[in-house]
Amino acid sequence: MMTTRIRALALMGLTFPTLAMGGCDLGAPRLETRTFRVENIRAEEAARMVEPYVYAERQEGSGGLISVVQGAITVRETSDNLAQIERVLAEFDVPRADIRLHFQLIEADGFTGSDPSIADVEEELRKLFRFQGYRLAGEATVVAADYANVDQLIRAGDASYSLTAHVSRVGPGATRLESVRLVGRNVQLGTSVNVREGQTVVLGSSPQADGTATLFLTVRALGPADRD
Repeated sequence: MMTTRIRALALMGLTFPTLAMGGCDLGAPRLETRTFRVENIRAEEAARMVEPYVYAERQEGSGGLISVVQGAITVRETSDNLAQIERVLAEFDVPRADIRLHFQLIEADGFTGSDPSIADVEEELRKLFRFQGYRLAGEATVVAADYANVDQLIRAGDASYSLTAHVSRVGPGATRLESVRLVGRNVQLGTSVNVREGQTVVLGSSPQADGTATLFLTVRALGPADRD
């Protein structure tokens, strides 16, 4: 009887550590690597979008990874998480509507009447500045793809102004204009701004060298209501 118990305990002592080691191996997830091509959003944006589904803080050797190249991301994760990432990209990597922006050059002072073509912004200008009057000097509508450069010529009477900017979407109905520059006769201004669809923003102003007037540059992000 005593001999049988000793043998049973000895067997348990030999097999228990082996089961514990096997438990560690079984706990490590099996990871796969897959490359996803993106066509309508930047790869960096796609990587940020799927980052919540990539778990880098697992035990050593089993952490998820993302790498980015132009036009694609490569992800190392479990098959379930890869399937979720595929669904996320299928939802958001879709063609986006072009960005449409309407720029206006508004001349201030030297006249007292109201110009109906700038009625939506004249009231705000009068709240901010103390000029006698405002009138439209020139305007242009530009259509640009997301994350693209704008290069547009705006004519105002016998003068021409070069307008350049970098545009990108920063959320639903919101556009980011960076490095906006207007260069022309006696005028040079630059700025960056966010603008929502349907909103008009004053980008800046520049007094004319001859002192006759001050030019304001405004932009309106055209939304669905503006396209009807």
